[in-house]
Amino acid sequence: MILSLHAQARLFLLTILLGGGMGLVYDGLRVFRHALPHKPFWVQLEDGLFWLTAVFLVFGVMLHASSGEIRFFSIFGLFGGMGLYFLALSPFVMAASDRILQLVKYVAVLFFRIVFTPFRLVLLPFRKPLQKIRGFCAKQRKKLLHSLKLYVKMKLHHLRIDWKIFRR
Repeated sequence: MILSLHAQARLFLLTILLGGGMGLVYDGLRVFRHALPHKPFWVQLEDGLFWLTAVFLVFGVMLHASSGEIRFFSIFGLFGGMGLYFLALSPFVMAASDRILQLVKYVAVLFFRIVFTPFRLVLLPFRKPLQKIRGFCAKQRKKLLHSLKLYVKMKLHHLRIDWKIFRR
């Protein structure tokens, strides 16, 4: 299909906007990772899902706008839009999101501190006796585990002897 110059310019601007939108969505993913850090496996899975979604989105735009023809200027527009976004707007978006996350964290901590203060005040007179009870229980737990360790050693010794007999 032959596109007019006006249609080509419109497609180029559309792909620049699509690339910038993809950059904004990826920044949202980066903010999510910063707010809730997780393991590399999940990061790679998120990246894979992002790029898979981006490929289908770009394919849909190319199918609708240029009858499925992939043109060099549209690919250039996609990567150019992402590059412009990451060079121009991404630092501001990330800085603003860091401040917003700090504000949300501060408000959440303040909220829980306000909610749990009455409970802390009720438990304040019981703090010393509870600490003494906790210390006593810790000592008893140590003694019990020490005696169990000896018991486990004895049981393992018998189990090894039984295993040797069983193997013969």
